Amino acid sequence: MNTSIMNKLFKLSYLIVLSLFVSCGSDDDGGPDGGPTPGPGLPEATATYDLTFTTNFTEENNPTDYPANASFGTIVAIAHAPELSIYAVGQLASEGMALYAESGDVDGLSSFLSTSLGEEGDGMFSIVTAGTTGSQSTVNTSVSVTPTRTRITFLAKLNPSPDWFLGVSSFNIVDGETLVDMESIELRPYDAGVILGNTYEANDGEENAAISLYDETPFGNGNLLTEPVGNLVIERAN
Repeated sequence: MNTSIMNKLFKLSYLIVLSLFVSCGSDDDGGPDGGPTPGPGLPEATATYDLTFTTNFTEENNPTDYPANASFGTIVAIAHAPELSIYAVGQLASEGMALYAESGDVDGLSSFLSTSLGEEGDGMFSIVTAGTTGSQSTVNTSVSVTPTRTRITFLAKLNPSPDWFLGVSSFNIVDGETLVDMESIELRPYDAGVILGNTYEANDGEENAAISLYDETPFGNGNLLTEPVGNLVIERAN
């Protein structure tokens, strides 16, 4: 093969490689809208999820020292990034979670998240509230998920209590390459590990214990708690 032909082949190969490089690099600045590129199996579309919280905190199921003013509130729903954990069983409550579990301080929880992770507009989380609800009632709220906010955490403080709450931690709305249509979850009390006490009105000082499922008295009917205190339905609206 003469030198002229070899030079032409070399130039052609170079152009093909350059073309491939340019085409692969055209997506470097994110997804179709210029935002973060969705990860593996992560849908690009946003969606709204309806959350239906039904309470079943009855004296019949929980006769020991049942409080006359039993209720839940303030209800909190948070759509957030996978790397953000609002609470986790077996871990100490954060400052923000402690404020909520002890006194229902939603502003304190939101402020802690913003201070620690950046404002809501930075895309890490979005928080909504739905007021308080009674011991046998239903309350509805909704959250919007995005390609970067694919987890839902739900909180409902039990009143009165030292620091007990119902919750769902970091529910994943992504199932493979689709979004979950509906999930129904039974809820039982958690102890935030912030305030000592095993009665509804107790405040026996501070403790520094990990968050745990609370299945001791006064809950239940003399045995381990079998009946859920509430139920949460997470359902895709669009």
